[in-house]
Amino acid sequence: MPLTLEVALGYLRSRPSRLVSSVSLLSIGGIALGVAALVVAMALLSGYRSEIQEKLIGANAEVVVFPLPLPSGAYPDTTSLARRLTRVPRVRAVAPVIYQSGVASSAATPDGTDAVLKGVDPRAERAVSQLDAYLPGAEQILTRATEGSFPGVAIGTELARKLDVREGDTIALSVPDQSAAATRFTPRTGRFRVAKLFQTNFAEYDSEWVFLDRETLRALCRLSGEADVVEVKLDTIGDTETAARAIEKAAGPGFAVTDWRRMNGSLFSALAIQQTTLFLLIGLIVAVSTFNVVATLVMTVQEKKRDIGVLSALGAEPRFFPRVFLVLGALLGGTGVVSGVLFGWAICRAATAFRLLSFPPGVAEIYFVSFIPFAVRAMDLAAIVGFAALAILLASWVPARRAARVNIAEALRYE
Repeated sequence: MPLTLEVALGYLRSRPSRLVSSVSLLSIGGIALGVAALVVAMALLSGYRSEIQEKLIGANAEVVVFPLPLPSGAYPDTTSLARRLTRVPRVRAVAPVIYQSGVASSAATPDGTDAVLKGVDPRAERAVSQLDAYLPGAEQILTRATEGSFPGVAIGTELARKLDVREGDTIALSVPDQSAAATRFTPRTGRFRVAKLFQTNFAEYDSEWVFLDRETLRALCRLSGEADVVEVKLDTIGDTETAARAIEKAAGPGFAVTDWRRMNGSLFSALAIQQTTLFLLIGLIVAVSTFNVVATLVMTVQEKKRDIGVLSALGAEPRFFPRVFLVLGALLGGTGVVSGVLFGWAICRAATAFRLLSFPPGVAEIYFVSFIPFAVRAMDLAAIVGFAALAILLASWVPARRAARVNIAEALRYE
């Protein structure tokens, strides 16, 4: 064992005064609480960002291609587009879909509410999104009209609450007429059977989205093209910008390409700024708590003057003592940091397991999600430990330098 560590451990195990003991416990507890608060705060924002990202990509694809209407009002051929895109590196699947903004109404709410209609082919959609996670067996749910029955649709649980409907009830969906003959806004309305209520825990989807068969929606809005959006699934969500450029090149003119980062760039930029700001603000708690380490080390230097004098008389170099008290500060601060990380991790596990941050529908619309998990990431812990270690090192430096300037003759005058 290095001599500096051995001496520091000896000071730590020795019986100091009651005041020094109290200040030592306060320094460890203060650092632990500050670090725990930082762990919980970073886990909260990391979990929030991960939850939003998972929901955004889960119900959609990483890259989206928009066929631009031709001067005649028709849409470019998306079938040949899909064949071209499947040959692009990193592309794993392609699914043509139809998005339409409309109004959903029921017998209980004849005035209706805003809705986003997504027409999908379940087999193709399953390859580009997590359809089975919230809508398993979609082929049996999103049915087409048959004699004596309405087409089947799936709506979010919050939308069902707004419409006051249950599974098996009938709703009306109204969308704009997309045919070339429609020179002005002309709504088209159809009646549908609520075959399934789904819940994604993403407030926007649960309160507005309606899934139905793609050909059924195409006939309702009289869209000339096969689809007005083509979703593209990539092998990973990393570096989507490069993949989007390759897809745009393969698509050619007549198509606009974007990715999930660009569509939600402002949201994720705001979350990143918020996380950085919160780290710095709560990090001040950790920095302030290190003042107790300074007080502990200063009093320990005063208490150990005799030992410092004896060791100096025995030949210890002056720079030996700063190292001893730096190690002592590291032991005190390190105990607080480890305790804080473990305490914060336990809080995060408990908060996630018991779903402590679950929001009612009205609040969920503000935060986009109805539940926020606490995600403790290794990179966040590394940043927290590094920041705390730097603060503790700086706090220990001044008392350590003071130990090097102890006057040997003064320390041993009465010995």
